[in-house]
Amino acid sequence: WALPLGWKQWYQRRVREVGGQGFEVLVNMVTNKAVRRALVIGMLLQLFQQLSGINSVMYYSATILVMSGASSNKAIWLSTAVSTANVTFTFIGVYGVERFGRKKLLMGSMVVMMMGLSLLGIAFIIINNSAKGTEVQGVLECAGNIAESCYSCTDNNGCGICEDAAGILKCLPKNQTQNIGTYCVAGASIETVCKTKESWLAIVGLVVYIMGFAPGMGPLPWTINSEIFPNWARDTAISLTTFTNWVCNSIISQTFLQLSNAATPSGAFFTYCAITFLGMCYFFVFLPETRGISLEDTEELFTSKLTFIGLNK
Repeated sequence: WALPLGWKQWYQRRVREVGGQGFEVLVNMVTNKAVRRALVIGMLLQLFQQLSGINSVMYYSATILVMSGASSNKAIWLSTAVSTANVTFTFIGVYGVERFGRKKLLMGSMVVMMMGLSLLGIAFIIINNSAKGTEVQGVLECAGNIAESCYSCTDNNGCGICEDAAGILKCLPKNQTQNIGTYCVAGASIETVCKTKESWLAIVGLVVYIMGFAPGMGPLPWTINSEIFPNWARDTAISLTTFTNWVCNSIISQTFLQLSNAATPSGAFFTYCAITFLGMCYFFVFLPETRGISLEDTEELFTSKLTFIGLNK
């Protein structure tokens, strides 16, 4: 960003003297190297918080459990374990933010998040392989290659699974709901997921992910953003970082199901894991520790080139 000689200093002096409004504050934020760097870090904290998949987990936890093979009723109750873990482990963050520092807590949080996301990805690979080994009997247009296994049946948009009185799984068209008693137990529903014994792996992965997110990546972007901006830029900067959060929230919440269909649930969770890893690498190098630093001294933290854990130089 280049301004005629003297204009940059004039804007910065005016904002510091009278507070500035609107455009003047934005210009000064962009032309001030330390504030610009803080703004980038603040926006990326909010971006990676959302692109790590948190609201896919929170909004779709019951759906994820159904996809893993749990029944709809059981999935609703199991999803409360995710919410309970979120509340419980947030208290660890309250305790640890001053004891361990912002940066170390954030790094540890992201490591555990990646463990949870990796476990979810592996869980769905195991669950799908188990479903591929589950035999079914094809009915009507869902016979033949479609009924090679439970997985191939449920992978077809027009077919689903139900169980007859003998416990045999049938693969039949979804439009046969009215005639389901002909092929399966009367009153049964046509399921679009395969029930497997490995579905418990998904709930473990969800809880581990939340155990990592709740004390660190959940609250720390908000905590750090409240500390890294000087007084004259704080209101505008936090507005921009909050805007980033909600835009990314919208993107994640509206694309999870499409991503799961296109890349499989495993692919979706491995994608979130890769994004979390990129964020962790960036913050390891460029995020300074703000514990014990006064608001007046925060600008000095962003004048150095690298800020590894424990170092601000």
